[in-house]
Order: sequence, then structure tokens, then C-alpha cells
Amino acid sequence: MSLTKQARVLRPYFWTHQRYDLKLRLVAAIGCLVLAKASNLTTPWLLGLLVDRLNDEASVPTWVFGAIGLVVVYAISRLLALVFSELREVLFTHVSQHAIRVLTRKTFAHLHQLPLDFHLSRHTGSLDRLVDRGTKAIDFLLRYIVFNVGPTLIELALVCVIVWSLFGGYFAAIITATVLAYITLTLKMTSWRLRFRREMNTADNQVAGRMVDSFVNVENVRLFTNEHYETERLDRGLAEYERAANRSRVSLLYLNLSQTLVVLTGVTAVLILAALDVEAAALTVGGFVTLNTYILQAFQPLNFLGSIYRQIRQSLIDMESLFEVLDEPTETDPNDSSAEVTGPTIIFDNVHFSYEQDRSILEGISFSVRPKQTVAIVGETGCGKTTIGKLLLKIIEPDRGTIRFGSHDLSQLKREAVRDAIGVVPQDTVLFNDTLGHNVRYGNISATDDQVREALHSAGMGDFLEQLSAGLDTEVGARGLKLSGGEKQRIAIARVILKNPSILLLDEATSSLDVSTERQVQRNLDELATDRTTLVIAHRLSTIRHADLILVMSQGMVIESGDYETLIAADGQFKLLWDMQQHASNKHENEIVGLLTDS
Repeated sequence: MSLTKQARVLRPYFWTHQRYDLKLRLVAAIGCLVLAKASNLTTPWLLGLLVDRLNDEASVPTWVFGAIGLVVVYAISRLLALVFSELREVLFTHVSQHAIRVLTRKTFAHLHQLPLDFHLSRHTGSLDRLVDRGTKAIDFLLRYIVFNVGPTLIELALVCVIVWSLFGGYFAAIITATVLAYITLTLKMTSWRLRFRREMNTADNQVAGRMVDSFVNVENVRLFTNEHYETERLDRGLAEYERAANRSRVSLLYLNLSQTLVVLTGVTAVLILAALDVEAAALTVGGFVTLNTYILQAFQPLNFLGSIYRQIRQSLIDMESLFEVLDEPTETDPNDSSAEVTGPTIIFDNVHFSYEQDRSILEGISFSVRPKQTVAIVGETGCGKTTIGKLLLKIIEPDRGTIRFGSHDLSQLKREAVRDAIGVVPQDTVLFNDTLGHNVRYGNISATDDQVREALHSAGMGDFLEQLSAGLDTEVGARGLKLSGGEKQRIAIARVILKNPSILLLDEATSSLDVSTERQVQRNLDELATDRTTLVIAHRLSTIRHADLILVMSQGMVIESGDYETLIAADGQFKLLWDMQQHASNKHENEIVGLLTDS
């Protein structure tokens, strides 16, 4: 993205038509910048006049104040330069912080609108760093280019003009040549040093990603006693960062020494010539002091040019990465759809889908779910059961075929309307690292505490809630690690009860539970499914015996359908799966009985 396009994208955030107070602050900040620079350019001249007044030089204009008056004016000029600079920072901070807030909010909202595949292909920690660095880069660029680098270059040009007019062209020529040599050297060496910064950023992203992954999966780390492995894995990333940081610091040494040599050469040349002029009475002592002060004033900002230029280059990279994320296409929705999903017939008509071109998942799936009917989908792992749920929720789109809600094609319905109408109880309930009340209320953000408690009671967690000293304010831990699997599933049910959807999707909601907990949770699910259109994706066949219709899938196709009795009587694939699960269940129960008898 070009600088012009970046500036065009950023302009509305800093020059917003909705906030005239921010526009006024921005204009005032630029005004303070001009006044600060004017005060700064005046101080060397006032200092020179003061020295000449103290030396009773005849060249001092008669209108100039006395020595004490000059000291006071000089002090006021220095003070004003500082005051206007600080005011500029305060005024611009209001503008920049508002811009960062708006841009971060927009980026956050945009990320939530991106397809699921985008998030699955990114490390959460890396994405967080990208947004953080990108927004800070924008603040840095505006603050330093508009209020530092640009004005500093203008100030350098004005210093050269002032020196030319007061002391002669050869002084101005030396200063100009020194500044140009300094800038050229700094830009070339900083460009060389950028590769070390890139290596540091790459290593930093790896460290952040590994750290977040490790903490998110802390339970797995403990289960496999891989704490040492995770630490060593992180340390390898830290070692790469350390090496890149050391190389960067050594290169900074070369840069600083080179810059110092250039500046000292220019300053020495100017001061030698000025000293010779003073000895020849061609220049007053006050003029010498003025010239020396202007030189210091000209070269002092250059000390930061290298680091600022490097940060500008890095900020441009960070900002471009942020804009690339903002340019990622979001999930599209029909613009003119106002249809509502209120629990109509769900129809899959010859639906095909594949995640990869050479790996088909669904091959011509067709079935229908009538209002308030319970339809179960069963089959071996990988047959496409969960994919049907993702298609229904518009997380993915079919390659061919049609999915309809009543008379509406699913592709013509907005995702928000579809997902509002469907309540999902997943196999693995993911919880926020927050309170019990917050996690349950996620099903209906506006629900009251009484409604949350009622939902928990309906989900079979009434006794559990009464045992908690903090009640709804109980912290559940990262991903709900402080809760059991059954408790997390009941929270998922309570969420759906609060949401009160017309369609229910149970995606292997009890497959990860033990038999006893499964039966308790299943009763809660059966109550939840009453008078609702329900689609059950099941692993354990015992949980769907009372379904109105059971679809048996294999290799992406429906190979059998009917109710439980019909499928058992047909003696087909469903009967085979049923017998296998019953045999495994009886064997497991016999082993438990044997262990109890032996003990």
C-alpha cells in the first residue's frame, strides 16, 4: 500500500467530521508547533545579543533591552518553546488516542467478521501483536512525521537561512553539507540495520504465539507432563530473539560512531572558522555564541534521526500489515434480506461440499427436518456429520446444492438471522476466563441475574449453584478449567435456554461425558428440545433412540434413514453400529463390576 493510500485511509480517523472538538484540537496542536519552533529559533539570537550587550559591543541595536531585560526575554523564549511543545503533545494526544480507539474497535469488529478459516490459520498471540503494533504505528507516524521529522527538517532549512543572512554563506554551506552527509549516512545504515529488526519481530511473533498456545493448552501440557518441553520450545524462540537483538545493538554502535564523526567534523570546521573571524574582529563574541547555539540546535535533533527513521520504516511495515488484515474480505451477506428464521422446515437438497478440491466431504446430501421434529445424524468419524452443522450455521458455504429454511434459500438469509434462530450445544463447550454468570449470560446479554439462575436450575445446576459461596460471581478459569465436563455442558445448555431459539443443534453434546453424567445431561437436553425443531449430530446411538428420524451417513452420503425400530429391523449399517456400541458398553460395565468384586 502506497503512502498516499495510507494517508487517505488514515485521514478520516484524525480529521473526523463527527467531532469538531478534535478538529479544533488538531489545528491548535499545529499552531502550538509553529509557535514552539519560532520561540526555539529566537533563543540563539537573544543569547548572542545578551553576550554582546555584556561586552558593550557597538553592533547591538539601540532598541534592545538592557542586560537584565535580555535575560528575562531569553528565559521567557525558552519557557514558551517548552510550554508550546507540551501543549502540542497534550492537544494531539486527544486526537491520536481517539483515532487509535476508533481504529482498534473497527479492526476488532472486522476480525470477528472474517471467515473462520482466517482465524484457524493464525496464531492468536501473533494476531494480537499485529493489531497492537499496527495501531501504535499509526500514532507514532502521525506524531513524529507531522510534529517531529517534518518540522525539524523545516527548522534545519530556516537555521541555514538565518546563518547565511547573519554570518555568511560559507558557514551555511558547511552546516548544510554536514546535515546532508549525516542524513545520507543515517538512511543507508538504518536500511542495513532493518534486517535485524525484522529478525527480532519474527522471533517476537514466534515467542508470543508459542506462549499463548502453551497457556491456552495448559491442561494438555499438564496431562502429558510437557512443562519442560514447552519451556525449552519457548527458550529456542527467545534465543533467536536474543541473537537478533545483539546483532541489532552492535550495528547501532557502528551507526552512532559514524554519526558522531560526521557531526564533529562539521562543528569543528564551523567553530574554527568562527574563532578565526573573532580574532580578526570580523565577528563578535556574541555572534560566535549565536553561531555555536544555532549549530547545536541544528545538529541535536539529528541524533534521533536514525532511530526515528528506523521506527518509521518499521511502523510503515506494521501499519501495512494492519491494513492487509482490514482488506481481508469478510463473510458476505445478502444486502436486501429481511426474512426471519422462525423454526420452519429445514431442507438439504443435493448438497455437496469439500474442504479441499481432491477430498470430498458431502456428496449429494438430501434430507428435511419438519418443524418441532427431532432428526438425528449418525455415522463413523469423518463422514461429514459436523460439516452439516457448519453449513446450517453458514460458517461454510456448500459447493453445490441448496439449503432452505422453509421457502427461503439459506444463501439469501443473513448470518445474524440464521444464528439468532439456532441454539447450539457443542461437543466441547468453550468458556471465557470470567465469572459463571458472564458465561451463562452470553446466551442473552440482557438477561437478569434471576433469569440466569433460572436457566442454571433448568439445566440441572441448581444444587451446584447453591454450593458456590460467590454464586454467579464464581470464576470458572481459563476455558472453564475449574469445572468438570458435565458442568461445562450444562452451562452450554443454560446458555441456549437463555437464548430461547426456535431451532436446536446438538453437535455430539454428550460424547465426551461418562455414562452417568451423559444420562443426566441427556435428560436436560430432552427437556430443552421439547417443542423445538432439533437436529442432533450423535456419536452415542443410545442418546437418539427417541428421534423422529435417524439418518445414517457413510463417506459423505446418507445410506439409511428411518426411526430407531425401522433401522434395527432393517439389519443394516445402523444395526451394526448399535451392536458394536452395545457390546463395548456391556464389556466396560462387566470390567467395572469385576474390579469392584475383586476389591
